[in-house]
Amino acid sequence: MIKLKKIKLSGFRGILNQQELDLVINGNKEPSSLVLFGLNSSGKTSFVDGIEWFLSKENKIDWLRRDQAEEKAYPHQAAKEKNIKSFVEIDFFDTENKVKRLEKIYDHNKITVPTVSDETGFNNIYSSFVIRPYFRYLEVVEFVISKAKDKYEKLAQWMGFESEFEFQEKIGLIIVQNLKNYENQLVNKIENFKQQLKQLTNTFTVIDDELINYCNKILKQNKIQECKNIEEIWEKIPEISKKKIASTVGIQIDKITKIETDVSAIVLKENLSPDIAEIKKKIDDFKKDKKIIEQIDEIGLYTQAFGILTKNTEVNVKCPVCGKEWARKELMDHIRNELEFLKKTKKTKELIEQKVLFLKTLINQEIDIIGNLTSYYATAQEITKDIKFIDTENYLKNLNKISGFLSKIFIEPYKLIELDIEGFKKVLKEKDIILKKLKIFKHKIQPSAEDIKLAEDIEKLTQIKTSFQSLVEAQVEYKFESEEINKFFTLKDAIVKEIQENIKSRFDQVSNKIGKYFSILRNDKDIKDIKIVLNEERGRAAGRSAEIELSYFDISVRPAYKVLSESLLNSLGLAIYFVCVKQFNDKCKFIVLDDIMNSLDIEKRDTLLDLIEQEFDDYQIIIFTHDYYWFQKIIRRLPKWIHKKIKGWDYLGGAKIDSIITTKEEIHDYLSDSTKIEEAGWKLGRHVEGILNELSENLWATVRYRYVKNDPPSLEELFYAVYVRLKNKIKANPIVEKVLETKKYEPILRNFVSHPRNNQPTSLSPQEIKRAADEWFSLEQEFWCTECNHFVEYFQSKDKIECKCGKKKLE
Repeated sequence: MIKLKKIKLSGFRGILNQQELDLVINGNKEPSSLVLFGLNSSGKTSFVDGIEWFLSKENKIDWLRRDQAEEKAYPHQAAKEKNIKSFVEIDFFDTENKVKRLEKIYDHNKITVPTVSDETGFNNIYSSFVIRPYFRYLEVVEFVISKAKDKYEKLAQWMGFESEFEFQEKIGLIIVQNLKNYENQLVNKIENFKQQLKQLTNTFTVIDDELINYCNKILKQNKIQECKNIEEIWEKIPEISKKKIASTVGIQIDKITKIETDVSAIVLKENLSPDIAEIKKKIDDFKKDKKIIEQIDEIGLYTQAFGILTKNTEVNVKCPVCGKEWARKELMDHIRNELEFLKKTKKTKELIEQKVLFLKTLINQEIDIIGNLTSYYATAQEITKDIKFIDTENYLKNLNKISGFLSKIFIEPYKLIELDIEGFKKVLKEKDIILKKLKIFKHKIQPSAEDIKLAEDIEKLTQIKTSFQSLVEAQVEYKFESEEINKFFTLKDAIVKEIQENIKSRFDQVSNKIGKYFSILRNDKDIKDIKIVLNEERGRAAGRSAEIELSYFDISVRPAYKVLSESLLNSLGLAIYFVCVKQFNDKCKFIVLDDIMNSLDIEKRDTLLDLIEQEFDDYQIIIFTHDYYWFQKIIRRLPKWIHKKIKGWDYLGGAKIDSIITTKEEIHDYLSDSTKIEEAGWKLGRHVEGILNELSENLWATVRYRYVKNDPPSLEELFYAVYVRLKNKIKANPIVEKVLETKKYEPILRNFVSHPRNNQPTSLSPQEIKRAADEWFSLEQEFWCTECNHFVEYFQSKDKIECKCGKKKLE
């Protein structure tokens, strides 16, 4: 069993000078759980970032990777300048004594490779958990709003099958596609050799019998015995070559004839021009809205903004991206739509990039072919200066430019020139002109017609042999590769099926517990039979995507977000994560939660504490929160935890952390200082108001309805509602009169609830506020159970008022 004893940071994120969180209470051997309260931007996230970086085998902080901040953002900005070491150090409580204290130090020279104090120790820590034992609220939001494929990736991370997921992705998206591309290249290669043979033999098909007949005609014209098969023909080439005249003229004839044959055999791609025009149109259409393209990289920012808004319960909020004020629901819909649009745009961009890559491959192949063509022309130019090939060179330059532009299509300034079809036609025309000039030149040097014909026949047979043998080799290669690829696909299907069965087994293992945990988190909803289902049928991501299925009022629903609200989706995401931790993390017994809330509704947040108490009592829970109301609930519900708060933060000093005392102790502290009488009254008034609201809800008390106002109920109304409810249910119990007695102090309390911290002097004495406080805390204790740490509530099934454990009863 592994837990955390102490967390120490220095020069890391928002903490410059060394700060630590001690998780062991004096006198205890085993570490305790902790809750740390701090407002946003107070430095609490620096601790979470430090823990994540420390526990990451890849030395990464995910949310910074998504926002493209990367490792440069890890150290405090002043750390290097002030020569302060940037490190995270954690002391561990390990029942097996394998790990004690470990330190990870940021290296400014190798920012992706930190220095670690003990490789073996860190490997022991990495192997102690399958599910990452730290969880941020943003991860819940991303999970529940993500598409099936992204949800599957997150489940892979939570359930520890990341390597299987990466293998599936590599096979499904990379290897299979590469094999298909390779197969297409072989097909193109075969087709190219066939085209060469068609041009050489002036036929429409490439059949062995036709090739044999064509070659036999050449042999017959040169008085050489005809052959029955291709191999015999190749053996006759040396025999016909002996007939050539060994002279300077003969050598030139050979060179020219070879050039003619090589040039004739070249096949140029005539569809490049329309292909380039098509891709240019796609790019131009895509790039019309530069603003959208620039925003693709802001997907992480929008996701983060959505997470921030999900935690905000105000009706009107400012957009975290642009600062403009919106109605919260409209803004969330807007950002959700923006996210979907940006993701769709990103997908379009990726598809264009794939098409561009394929086109660039074709262009580079054409560049090689045109390069060979200009090389033949240059050789011919050495023989006769009459050979010019300016159009071919210009075409080659254009192809090279286009290939270069295709490497930076989304980098400004961007310019993709068109490949004019007329330019291609000029290359073909120039090719015909050069071939005619070579033929004329051969006649000028006055070899006999028989010599010219003989040289042409020899070169043609040689070229046919070369092209045919290349074709046969390509066909053999294609046959072999096709068979091997089919074997690979058979093996791949078997492996993928095994992986999917293993993953389905994991999904089945956790599905039952998810329903149980969700029912603890949200016992107010008729939602059951929750399952994680592997998508094996639909779309390109079949077998690599998953959805949540559930029964909602006996109707099967998939995916879950069709019927669940944001709060319910949050609870579902939390249930899945906690189940995965319980199921797969055997040795690691700590969980770090950053701003995790079970619900947007304040009154339902207690159920997360119920889940922790019921299912994770042997775990060390470390909660970082900016929600003061929930923080107070945790203090009341879990008094044995360590409670700390961040009082403030500054650039050099970092977070100012202080221990928490109870509200009662805090009020008495204020009352001991004559300058803080108002603070004591304000604190007491707000505290009473919060508890009375909670008691009213727990007891099913009826508060006066206001038709024309949307203000919260007053203290007087809350006191009266609790009094009437108790009188109706347990009129003989002394607590009824005690509520009425405490209500006498309501004017004092109301003054501080309604007018906190105004600049008017108070006429109340410390003694009056102290009497009101003592009276209230005495009453509050009557409703509180010290065994289960809950206020009493009304249970309709029993028609009784008691606490959750049943030991505190009001009868």
